[in-house]
Amino acid sequence: MTWVGWRLQRTETLIVVGILALLAALLVPTGIQMANAYHRDGLSACLSMNAGPTCADAIGSFRAHFQSLLDLGSWFNLVPGLIGVLLAAPFILELEHGTYRLAWTQSITRRRWLAGKLGMLVAATLVAAGAMIALFTWWRASSIHLDGRLDNGNYDFTGTVILGYTLFALALALALGAVWRRAAASLAVAFVGYFVTRILVDYKVRDHLVAPLKATFKGAQPPSVLYNAHILSIHGDVHGRQVASGGGFFFSATKLAAPNMQGLVMHVTYQPQSQFWPLQLTETGVFVGLAAALLAFAAWWTSTRTT
Repeated sequence: MTWVGWRLQRTETLIVVGILALLAALLVPTGIQMANAYHRDGLSACLSMNAGPTCADAIGSFRAHFQSLLDLGSWFNLVPGLIGVLLAAPFILELEHGTYRLAWTQSITRRRWLAGKLGMLVAATLVAAGAMIALFTWWRASSIHLDGRLDNGNYDFTGTVILGYTLFALALALALGAVWRRAAASLAVAFVGYFVTRILVDYKVRDHLVAPLKATFKGAQPPSVLYNAHILSIHGDVHGRQVASGGGFFFSATKLAAPNMQGLVMHVTYQPQSQFWPLQLTETGVFVGLAAALLAFAAWWTSTRTT
């Protein structure tokens, strides 16, 4: 059964391997360039809130050269969804074409067939997600040093969240495919659903997964605890009158809080760098939980509603 399952899954698995190889071909040369520039310009000595003008110039030069590339890399957020729905395709095609009936008449129970099929898909998905995490974490190493791990571009590609993203895309496609038994429609809707869910979590849910902290300071220079923190909201008062507000950015070596105004008091709500792993594990748990529920639904529906 394992050999037959691999044969049916082989084409999609090889396509996923090809996607990962293409990613490596794109990221390895540019990753080496960024790492060389980071070490050549001595940017490791500029990782503080009070970096001098020389550091500011060096960091500005690095950003001018590589920021467009890093911004373009944000489109790689689509890759976990693409891989997840792609790996789900053979299972849905079996349901669409009815070839599962042959296995069910060969002394293989539905439960065993489902366990083998879904187990193989989950294993392949985890291996692909692990490869993406290793590749993206290495590629964004210079950006992580400069902007911190809570920067959205860095957060989405490091830690464990890619595991949750890819499993969720796989499970959503399987659940839709189990009900519709139409591969093209199920995969398309699952990919759109993955994309919409990611946007919802990124902009509405993530900041509240772990309770944020608050800080108050006087003057324009923020305290060190805000270095590379994710700022949820900020407003400044001068003698009780609000003069500045904002949010959704990071204090880093080249970003200051506010203009220098006498009597300025800043009030900040933020997620500190130390919250990276609690946020990662909580968000991963949310997506893995959704994936588990969808996988259970797909197995139940296929076992009880498929004839």
